[in-house]
Amino acid sequence: MPRGESGYAVLAMVATMVTIAATIVVGWASVATRVQSDGLAQVQQAYLDEVRAALLGWYARELPQVDRRPEPPEPAIVLREAGIAPRWGLRLATSERLDRDGIAYRVLAAWLPLEGDASALDPATGRFTPSSGARWTTVSGFDLQAGAMAETRARLDRLVRQLESAYRARLLSDPSRDATVNRFRAVRCAAPASGELPCIDDYAALDTSGLAAVVGLDGLLLSNAWGAPIEASNGADASLVMPFSMALRTTTPWGVRVSLFAVAAP
Repeated sequence: MPRGESGYAVLAMVATMVTIAATIVVGWASVATRVQSDGLAQVQQAYLDEVRAALLGWYARELPQVDRRPEPPEPAIVLREAGIAPRWGLRLATSERLDRDGIAYRVLAAWLPLEGDASALDPATGRFTPSSGARWTTVSGFDLQAGAMAETRARLDRLVRQLESAYRARLLSDPSRDATVNRFRAVRCAAPASGELPCIDDYAALDTSGLAAVVGLDGLLLSNAWGAPIEASNGADASLVMPFSMALRTTTPWGVRVSLFAVAAP
């Protein structure tokens, strides 16, 4: 092979090897970038999982207060009280007080914004619309508040059963078994006999009315699941004619009254 042609062949081979090497470098750079991106995505998702857990914990701690007012709580205050340190420009939005089946709750949305982010939480519906590619999480307080409502109703139900048992015990202890006597309240309100239930003409808390002490009520049953008192009345709203009854009521943080009646068995 002539010397010139040999030189051209060597140059061509070198050029080919450089091209191959450059392709390999670019390929590895692309893989490294993808691995780095995937790693960041995993770290950010783990962070959002921690944010969600912290928001749920905050909601549970603030259950008696968070839905007391219709206005949304300030996101900065929520983040601070939840102990969340914002990273990657974390944003938080809170909805207005929502209602489903008589349960008040709100939705919180947290997300990591992208450039030109247009993610938004509709405060009136609690519906979150994320921008394409945004990483986000939402928290709803509905299950927490519904659980508190269920526990409150369960406590009222236990109270009803205890009061009805006390009524039957008083009836059976009377040799006359006189069913026309209202044993949900004392015969003489000014001087109740031993074991008689006090007269509560208007609603009063179970502990301050003296009812809890006479019946021996479980201390857990003196308040609802939000810590507000449960009240009783054997005057207002109660039946003073057969079948006799005692009225029980309590109020949710958002102002809904929950009532139940203990009724004397015929």
